[in-house]
Amino acid sequence: MSRNALVAILGMVVFLVVAGAFYLEIAAAARATDVVWMTTRPVEAGDPLDQTNVQRTRIPRGGSTLDYYTQNLLKDPKRAAHEMSAGTILFGHDVLDQDDMALVNLTLRTPPSLAHGQSIDVYAQQGSQTMLVGHGLTVDQISGTNGTNASVWVKVADEPLWIALQAGNVTLFAARSTGVGVAQGGLSTQDAIRSLGGGISTGQPVVNPSPSPTPRKP
Repeated sequence: MSRNALVAILGMVVFLVVAGAFYLEIAAAARATDVVWMTTRPVEAGDPLDQTNVQRTRIPRGGSTLDYYTQNLLKDPKRAAHEMSAGTILFGHDVLDQDDMALVNLTLRTPPSLAHGQSIDVYAQQGSQTMLVGHGLTVDQISGTNGTNASVWVKVADEPLWIALQAGNVTLFAARSTGVGVAQGGLSTQDAIRSLGGGISTGQPVVNPSPSPTPRKP
């Protein structure tokens, strides 16, 4: 056998080995799966995530790394960050770590109709100034006359601040909102009146134009 023929045979063997390894890797990747958590029934924001509403399942592994929630919810239950339907795959942002959350009770003035799992924005009033102090807080329970007492989840770091507001008898208002476009600064009563009135100056009456006279036929 000539030297050139031997080199060609060796080259073919190397090619077949590399190609075979490549195709085996593709086949293994196609069969690869990820173990994830999935809801088995609808859950509301703030609901515990445990054996009653979640289970492990396997799904085909995608081409990119996704932020699936991987901790053991059966041994260490968490809470739902927002409303989810049955069959929802849990990602990191879907789960609230209870170690980072505190449940505080707020006394609200003339709140809208509220229920467990809803998100609210909370405003504090001092004098004539009103300011947004809590955005997207999850309601856990509602009590009191006309639902004026609301237990909501807040960050642990903010817990003493909310307690200070309650202890100081600061008037709190709540709104059900997505929060999109909500101004973060404080507003005075006059600011609100001017903005809602479209910038019309106080004391200037609004004059309705008189209708044009109906032309008479000659």
